[in-house]
Amino acid sequence: MTTQSQTKVNYVETVGFGADVGGRGFHIPVDLSIRPDGRIFVVNRSPMHRRGIRVGICDVNHGWYHEFGSDGSGDGQFTGPTAITHGPDDRVYLADEELNRITVYDPDGEFISKWGEQGTAHGQINGPAGLKFASNGDLLVVDHLNNRVQRMTPDGRYISHFGSEGSGEGQFNLPWGIDTDSDDNIYVADWRNDRIQRFTDEGEFIDMYGSSGSDEGQFNRPSDVAVDQDGFIYVADWGNQRVQVFDSNWSFVDSLRGAATVSPWAQEYLNANADELEARSRFDPFVEVDTDDPHEVSSRVEGYLWDPTAIEIDPEGRLIITDSLRHRLQVYQRT
Repeated sequence: MTTQSQTKVNYVETVGFGADVGGRGFHIPVDLSIRPDGRIFVVNRSPMHRRGIRVGICDVNHGWYHEFGSDGSGDGQFTGPTAITHGPDDRVYLADEELNRITVYDPDGEFISKWGEQGTAHGQINGPAGLKFASNGDLLVVDHLNNRVQRMTPDGRYISHFGSEGSGEGQFNLPWGIDTDSDDNIYVADWRNDRIQRFTDEGEFIDMYGSSGSDEGQFNRPSDVAVDQDGFIYVADWGNQRVQVFDSNWSFVDSLRGAATVSPWAQEYLNANADELEARSRFDPFVEVDTDDPHEVSSRVEGYLWDPTAIEIDPEGRLIITDSLRHRLQVYQRT
């Protein structure tokens, strides 16, 4: 049995390369979902270069397959993508906070259907953020601006919901990411309340953890949460530019600031551009900076995480982080 004192989360590698108008690589990746065969579906928000809005498919071994989706409001398109997940038959579900809808694709990204209506009534949504399928096949939708989590059928029929606006137990203030554990408990990143809340499968409050700040166990706008098969909890501490790791009892285990190296895709680019390769030989990716502001530090230190937005656990137990403003994924493994 692994104990906390034996636990360490090690950097493995970096996957990715900046691609702001499409093609192999990412641009402002905000969420990811991992198919059972290990293929990673990465949502690119790309607000500045609308041609970069798409889903790219890769794997942890730097394989690149293809991409699907584009900017727009037509079938299969999206304008404000926030979340992605895989459901029954490996179908892909994508949330769009601007169009207030969920789009459904086949396993290869071909459009199947879409559903969703803006509002506050049961089954209506306002700014859908996190998506996660429960073990029984129901879809959990983080209804961001309605401060609740709705349980829906895969075709969008309302089942139930939990949560309301506030800071008390079971209440939310702009929730975002979501995950479930092996016991079907539900974890929600309560973004503006700077905490993670844990619920039963029925939406009954269990406990919550976190407070505002930058110390161990404190958060600054946590955007996502993931739980591995051993119950270890990983929190994308977005405003603090890190991922924090806890055991199932909320005991602090580790803090990941980022340790990125040059990905093979980026190295291919450098090898094809002699001037940039030569300049790179003089570059320090972990340079000392004259500020303590986490966001400013991340903007200057290439190896660090810069706005980590989402985290997932792959079939091999590896932690995969969307390193959003560096247009890449950072991969870690718990030992």
